[in-house]
Amino acid sequence: MIGTLAILLILLTALYLLVLIYLAQGFGRLSLQERSEIKPSVSVVVCAHNEEQNLPDCISRLKGQMYPADKVEFVLVNDRSTDETETLMQAACEDARFTTFSIHDRVPGFGPKKRAIDFAIRHSKGDIILLTDADGRPGPEWVLTMVSYFAEDTHMVLGYAPYAIKPANHFSKKVLALEYLSHASIAAATCGLGYPITCVGTNMAYRKSMYLNLDGFGEYKAHISGDDDLFLTRVREAKNYGIAYATDKKSHVYNNPPQLWSKFIHQRMRYASKGFEYPPKVTAALITYFTFNFLFLLASVLIFFYPVLLPWFFSALAAKWLTEFLFMRKAGRSLEDLRHIKTFISAALLHIPYVVIFALLGQLNYYKWADTNPAHHPEA
Repeated sequence: MIGTLAILLILLTALYLLVLIYLAQGFGRLSLQERSEIKPSVSVVVCAHNEEQNLPDCISRLKGQMYPADKVEFVLVNDRSTDETETLMQAACEDARFTTFSIHDRVPGFGPKKRAIDFAIRHSKGDIILLTDADGRPGPEWVLTMVSYFAEDTHMVLGYAPYAIKPANHFSKKVLALEYLSHASIAAATCGLGYPITCVGTNMAYRKSMYLNLDGFGEYKAHISGDDDLFLTRVREAKNYGIAYATDKKSHVYNNPPQLWSKFIHQRMRYASKGFEYPPKVTAALITYFTFNFLFLLASVLIFFYPVLLPWFFSALAAKWLTEFLFMRKAGRSLEDLRHIKTFISAALLHIPYVVIFALLGQLNYYKWADTNPAHHPEA
């Protein structure tokens, strides 16, 4: 048994290193992406549920966007809020570029956030739909920069939404920020290779015509999560649409890491809950990745009882960490975000149990969304 475990660990480590080396090629290809100077009409969509604390700053930053006023609209959707969200949105409409809608009920079989986004898109005027969240903090050239990635044959643009760390020396939040960069690195690398597998709804854009042609969220609309990566799956699997990744720092949309550990836990459980919603080959890759980390976790316990495992375990671990560090450094350079690379060792120590625990918890479909109570979420 111990010999078999050692062999599996080495084989999966070798496979993992080869995959990371292959993925790293995607960053180079991103630098070859075409950019456009055309300024199409844009509808910026923000859907919010009880976001009175975040909306004022978000609205202020939207007002400061450096994009022709006659070619941009900001569509704000109040999704069943019970605080001052609706009032704040209505006040923003003093600026003619803003419009707001309110949703006060839920529709069975339609995820609430997906429904709000779908409603906004179908009532928007722009050729390009640009999405962010109420806690998103875009810079003044965000719209202009994201739109520049829409070359003639580009239908969707994925963006980076790094964590803003305050105070700047907050160690645990730095670790979370680096972990979030790891998600973005996979999104960017796979996009560069022509098969993007993930993205974030805090910063993404697509052509309205494409959304309508695909009939929106389609078979994924009932899932309470996945307004970003599950929709990306629909676009990618359609095989008719070009997808780009915005690496320019001016396209970044900063957002705050979860302020409470409980919120972080439920957020990551929600992310993991979609593992079996992806196409079979993506799900198979996720299962392999889980197995790889589970073997490391198992071996870390068994080495205390079977010292013969020690050289195999630490050799595999050293190779894993070194390759991951080089991969993350390359990702950070590509995305212009090397702020927290020095926390790599701390993040790496936590990463293996993190992957295993949340992969398992996510399949329970028991998590808290925003400010709602924890509940079982097989669908909306």
